[in-house]
Amino acid sequence: MSTRDDDRGARGAVPGVVAVAGAILAISVFLPWYTADVAPPFAAASSSGWDSTTMARIVFAIGVMITMSAVLILLDMRGILLLDAGVVGALSWLCLGLALAATALVAWRLVRPPGPVEFLARDVGLFIAQGAAVVALVAALGAVRPRS
Repeated sequence: MSTRDDDRGARGAVPGVVAVAGAILAISVFLPWYTADVAPPFAAASSSGWDSTTMARIVFAIGVMITMSAVLILLDMRGILLLDAGVVGALSWLCLGLALAATALVAWRLVRPPGPVEFLARDVGLFIAQGAAVVALVAALGAVRPRS
């Protein structure tokens, strides 16, 4: 196998990583993002991102759009759905922009939780969302890099 084939295989993994990270991002919105300051993780007093803030609902929509865009790119790479190269490029840039927006929105909620801040602690779902957004961002950067 030539290095050109190796490069094509490595690039083929990038949309898959973006799709999985986008799906995890969307799912993480339903995990606990905030809890009472003294409660254990997943306690009854915890609140999911979906219930806590409108920003999390926007992050959910972004996660779904990232996943759908990356799946379309994957289908094109596998030859199942034939898309124009310009469309694939636009979808790659869309994934990058959406991942950047998701990273910023989740980071904002890490820094500035909603409501009375003195009684809230960040919970596991918020950290999973931030990790998924960063992974999607880094993988999307790989998807839009210039091809030789």
